[in-house]
Amino acid sequence: MSKQNYTKTVKLITCNTSQEANIIKGRLSNEGIYAIITNENFTDLMPHFNGIMGAGVQILVNEDDYERAYELIQPEDNSKPITCPYCHSKNIKFGLGSRKKHIIFQVILSLLVAIPFGNIKATYYCKDCNNDFKT
Repeated sequence: MSKQNYTKTVKLITCNTSQEANIIKGRLSNEGIYAIITNENFTDLMPHFNGIMGAGVQILVNEDDYERAYELIQPEDNSKPITCPYCHSKNIKFGLGSRKKHIIFQVILSLLVAIPFGNIKATYYCKDCNNDFKT
């Protein structure tokens, strides 16, 4: 009887969409790293649960390939400061944005009524012109 080598799979990243996950999986595959996508169907059917308690499309890789895979998916560091695309200010904050009170009210109301409160994500917020934006 021969001894087989089994490697443990670990979660590399959780994506918001199956398209994003498949792009990352393709990039890893091009570098010779085997990856598995999970929760793809659930995320496509129930997108309002993304980001809640770890829900989303997950990419799993072998534990031995984790460090190399993690380095491949990291964005390139431009070392360029983030500026507002509307007024070009550098007075930027990362958080719930200009609708912070509305979002907090929505979460509290959702908890009281026991319904999902949707996909709330942090964005960049310009303190000078009060606009929300993504990079």
